[in-house]
Amino acid sequence: MDFVSSPSVPMSVDTNSSNGDSIPDVVGHSETSVHRVRRSVQNDDGPYKRLSTSLKIDSASDFGSGRADDEARGFTQSENDIESNKIHQNYLFGFKKWKSHVTTRPLSTRSEIVQSLYADISEVKEINVSTCGFWNVLYAVLFGWWVAVVYCVVGGLMYATVIGKDYAFFCFRMAHYFLWPFGKFVYLVKDDTEVTSAKVSASNSQETETSRLLKDSSDSNTSDVYVCEGFWGRGVSYVWLILGLPLIVITHIVVMSVTWLLVISIGMSKVHWRTLRQILYLPPNEVKTGDSFVMDLDTRRRKKKGEILMYTHNAVNLYYYKYTVDGMNIIFVNLLFFVILSLILGYTDHENKHYSGVTKVILGILAIVPLTYYIGMAIICISAQSSYALGAVLNATCGTVVEMILSVVVLNKGNQSGSACYVELVKSNLAGTIIGSILLIPGLCMILGGIKFHSQRFNHASAGISSLLLFVAVSGVFAPTLFARMFGDLECQKCESIISNSTPTMNQSVESYYLHCTRCQSDLSGLDGDMSLYNLHIKPLVYASAILLPIAYIVGMIFSLKTHAAQINADYMRSLEEANHEGHQHSVPMWSRLKSLTILLCSATLIAFCAELVSDNIKSFFKSSGISEYFVGILVIAMVTELPEIINGAQFSLENNVNLGIEIGTNTAIQVCMIQVPILVLIDLIYPFNLVMVFNDVHLYAVIFSVVVINYTFQDGKSDYFQGSALFIIYIVILCMYYFMPIPEQVKPDLGILYLGRFCAALDRSCAVGTRYCANI
Repeated sequence: MDFVSSPSVPMSVDTNSSNGDSIPDVVGHSETSVHRVRRSVQNDDGPYKRLSTSLKIDSASDFGSGRADDEARGFTQSENDIESNKIHQNYLFGFKKWKSHVTTRPLSTRSEIVQSLYADISEVKEINVSTCGFWNVLYAVLFGWWVAVVYCVVGGLMYATVIGKDYAFFCFRMAHYFLWPFGKFVYLVKDDTEVTSAKVSASNSQETETSRLLKDSSDSNTSDVYVCEGFWGRGVSYVWLILGLPLIVITHIVVMSVTWLLVISIGMSKVHWRTLRQILYLPPNEVKTGDSFVMDLDTRRRKKKGEILMYTHNAVNLYYYKYTVDGMNIIFVNLLFFVILSLILGYTDHENKHYSGVTKVILGILAIVPLTYYIGMAIICISAQSSYALGAVLNATCGTVVEMILSVVVLNKGNQSGSACYVELVKSNLAGTIIGSILLIPGLCMILGGIKFHSQRFNHASAGISSLLLFVAVSGVFAPTLFARMFGDLECQKCESIISNSTPTMNQSVESYYLHCTRCQSDLSGLDGDMSLYNLHIKPLVYASAILLPIAYIVGMIFSLKTHAAQINADYMRSLEEANHEGHQHSVPMWSRLKSLTILLCSATLIAFCAELVSDNIKSFFKSSGISEYFVGILVIAMVTELPEIINGAQFSLENNVNLGIEIGTNTAIQVCMIQVPILVLIDLIYPFNLVMVFNDVHLYAVIFSVVVINYTFQDGKSDYFQGSALFIIYIVILCMYYFMPIPEQVKPDLGILYLGRFCAALDRSCAVGTRYCANI
């Protein structure tokens, strides 16, 4: 019979029966039961469901998603006031939309799948499943055999010492176990007098999601006390410390680290941690391995009790992606590895002697991903514990802090190096964030929600306000670009004079002259680098737009949150008022305000270091990959900072709440245009970076086209996978356009063109890359 981990039920095997012939019984020292309640809710009155209690959008993967019809909503009961405050803010304009919980939750309220992730590896229950699975075989091939070899080598060394024979046989037993640990027990054989009352009952304290992943077993067995009492009193223990432990410890640390980082194999990481922390220090002759039948015979023959120390059934549990550590998803916790690695490699090898610039850029971008998530979580935790006014200010000022840090660091690097490609990289990042937020995020949300729920509704009133603000935002940001296209000069890479002879008329031949120019584009600087057009006309327009855009954002917030909030979210507000009459439980937030602020500042500082690392090596990345700064800015840098928003939007849409998924994208685009761009203009005014807020024609047309498309999509207030696919395909087409886009000569990173007070000036007039002509030639 096979066994598998079970939550909250510490187990031991009792074979000291009266008749001596009974098989061992699996004894549960505490009994808990979790009852699941699934409710289907009907939504007949619009995109916001009326609730009888408070509002909460919980994880469908935890509680299941009841779907009565195509328009069922993913609302369940909110268990505390902080969660209710967070959910309320999800529906407010200008606030970050966040799916994850910000308060601790008892494991007893979670699904059995989630509870099993936190279960101790000494806790078992009976099941009938084969251990010969693909993942188990893969683990044995990748790790099991060489861990067993290490134990055999150490066992041979201990056997040669003569006095260490007990440890030698212990190593041979452990080698047999780690070669194929599935379905086997590691157990401790002890006398009845050595079993204390600590093993009879489990701890009465209720575990939460913040419990340690590699938790200790001292609460459910007595082996820790047993280690302290006997290990240092044995002389052979010191031989074991010198000859055996070092190699074995290194082996377990390596395997434990790899299996931890892979996430789905964290169960095996628990096994190696228990071995590393506890089992290696137990009396070697009392630690045994085997299946339930072997354990029964051994303990019955010795007339002792066996305490299960470890048991595992599968090498992989695909549900470990649900695990959280201190409120943070385990995937983003593991990604901190790239933060440490990028900082070590980036700042210890300045000359790129050991690691290439491409490697540093990739590591730096990967390091920004978890830090972006931490900043988002910190903002939400502070906002959920504060008033709506403070939350609105916090979201407006810190909502785009990651993008701001990246932009400022890259602009500073461009100012120091005198290269125009850094400015183009920042402007591509801005355009890419707008395009991705308008097309990619809503498109993915509509696809996922449409596949699962066939058709979904969203708040048409709120979407209409977002659409109008998008037009205002885009018009303000790109008005200087349109002005420059109308009044700027025309710059061509190459022009040739062509002489054409016309057909003779009345015995006279007519010669005509014209210019044939290639790769022409509008330019702000006239002949000899004259920048009067930009300085006298375009720059004041940029400043005017930078003043008007925040004003428009404030007006939109007052309209959405104050004067017309009831009209925009009428159904939701009515449901919330009903919920407030019932009250909520008091709950402890995962992160306090002080802790959230500390994490926010630390993450922002680390992002600045990572951004500096990326900007220092981005030129080598362009040269090695052959990819332009336009494509890198549009896709890589822009979407890396938006990854948490994409994840939250996908989770909302899978719970039949595509409305929040859509608003995540539109609010991000609005904040970039109305907050981030004006702040960049202000910073450039105080500390000049030579930032010219005139975009490339491709940026102009792509953004305007995206706004028109999403506005058309919002008209009927419904979404399905067809509309989402259309948005997604348009986004891919735009990416392809940027990928195959020719790079203007003046912004190529390898030309080193100086950017000293003029938009584009030739480095060497004798080797000029283009000839300028006035547009009226």
